Amino acid sequence: MDEVLLPTSNEDTAAEANGEPSIRIALARSQTPRARVGVPGEAAALAACISACAAAYGVYFGLPLILVSLAATYGFANPDLGWISAAENVGLLAGAVGVSMLARGRSYRNLAGVGIAVAVVADVATLGVSRVWAFCAIRLFAGFGSGLCYSAAIAALSRTTRVTRNFSILAAILVVVNSLELWLVPRIAEIWGVQGVYVSMACLYLLPALLLMYVPGSRTRGVVETDVSSADAEAKVAPAVPQRLLGSLAWQCLWAVILFNLAASAFYAFSGRIGTSIGLSKHSVSNILTICNLISGTGSVIAYALSRRWGQHRPQLAALAVMIAVFVAWTFRLTASTFMIGTLMFFEVWTIAVVYQLGTLSNIDGSGRRVALIPAAQGIGQSAGPFIAGLLLAVNFSFSQMLFVASVFAAGSFALYAMVYTRLRRVNAQFARL
Repeated sequence: MDEVLLPTSNEDTAAEANGEPSIRIALARSQTPRARVGVPGEAAALAACISACAAAYGVYFGLPLILVSLAATYGFANPDLGWISAAENVGLLAGAVGVSMLARGRSYRNLAGVGIAVAVVADVATLGVSRVWAFCAIRLFAGFGSGLCYSAAIAALSRTTRVTRNFSILAAILVVVNSLELWLVPRIAEIWGVQGVYVSMACLYLLPALLLMYVPGSRTRGVVETDVSSADAEAKVAPAVPQRLLGSLAWQCLWAVILFNLAASAFYAFSGRIGTSIGLSKHSVSNILTICNLISGTGSVIAYALSRRWGQHRPQLAALAVMIAVFVAWTFRLTASTFMIGTLMFFEVWTIAVVYQLGTLSNIDGSGRRVALIPAAQGIGQSAGPFIAGLLLAVNFSFSQMLFVASVFAAGSFALYAMVYTRLRRVNAQFARL
């Protein structure tokens, strides 16, 4: 079957030229069952982007157990650990914003390459510091490199046609990598110390460096196979969603991403400390986090299956409701058993929610401008979460009380996504079901 560019109207073309999302393109793209990334090929491009994302998020994946090792090695207190975690994520935010600002004139491939180089240098430089503020400065630099690499890879994936499928694959791979890191980090730390952990993180960039040539180098949308259903879907969209409304909803989604990641990272960053505070050993906590995270790989499959039947908005709201319920339950009873059960549920809904966050904004923002800011929004939330949690613990909040505050932020994310869904239903029920 011949390949053709996704058909657009003059109105859509003008909107895309102005950097505004197009409802027709979004609907046609979401309903086309067969798609390819285009040059240099789907498999190679996906492998390159996913390996870059996995390496860039390496430190964050192992953060709970890295913080435990830092406390044991250097004697850092909880507020210090919060600062270190926040510095890492502020750097990630800065790198993501940099990609959003520079992508128009530079290729995603080049930006990812610069990010890899910066992150590797910073990881190696970490070996020579032991004071908390020097550590924060180096990790800020490392986060910047990770942010460049991660954001460039995410932006490249968002320009593909089957975004929900591709982001589901990404989520599944990241779950496996996360599980391996949670299992390996304490074992590496025991043999080579926390310095060995950071050297290992630098080595993660070897694969994306080798595959760098396959990262899509431009902002050109992928091509799709000719499909009557996509053309019909484009022709039958009525009424169209006003461009200004779509822009407003895109920003609303970004705020929801910030609040979600703030809540999730507040728990995740201190999950190792929470586990040891209720009597679990470091190895037990490592095993719980590894097993629960590995099982959550099913979340990407569940997310994709539910989206085909129910769209993305309603399952996304359900996932957020479960996360809120878990945090509230921990507020009243935090024991070894509730920790294990709640952590399993947390990782499952986290995987599901992340897939929907990426897919929802990609459908709303046809221009891709605001999609490129998703890593920035994640970085803000992941920086603020550990920082706020550390401050709360510093003023003698218990872990249960801190988790209740996290549930409030999760509820804010739920409210924003509920508003997006409600506003879309009022204007275009078909688009609200995407």
